[in-house]
Amino acid sequence: MIVKYYEFLSKIPGEVTEVEVDEELGKYIAEMDEAAAKIDRKETRRHTYMSELEEKGRYIPDDSDPLDDALKAELHKALMAAIEKLQPQQKELLIRVYWNKELQKNIAAEEGVSEMAISSRMKRIIKKLKKFLE
Repeated sequence: MIVKYYEFLSKIPGEVTEVEVDEELGKYIAEMDEAAAKIDRKETRRHTYMSELEEKGRYIPDDSDPLDDALKAELHKALMAAIEKLQPQQKELLIRVYWNKELQKNIAAEEGVSEMAISSRMKRIIKKLKKFLE
């Protein structure tokens, strides 16, 4: 079986490298690539983690204009004030999901509830935050 690597074994952008492997290893590599792609799609579609921006020391991208920066800073302040209005357990769940990057299924298992219950809690929290921001 031939496995193709795009820009992996080569330093030339866009170059495809083909490596011949046995059938069993080829199937395993294909499964792993598919699983990694699925996780990447799922995570990038779900949300952006605030901690990633926090680690960079900023919440506003460098390439934005000053007026946009000021508006985003005001929105950030309003969001933080809205988060402070949440109940303690709601704040904790929000922090665990968005700042600590914990998976909802792991939180559900730890709390002994279904993943759907955690998802519903998150939806209620987000709805409440939107209401506070109106």
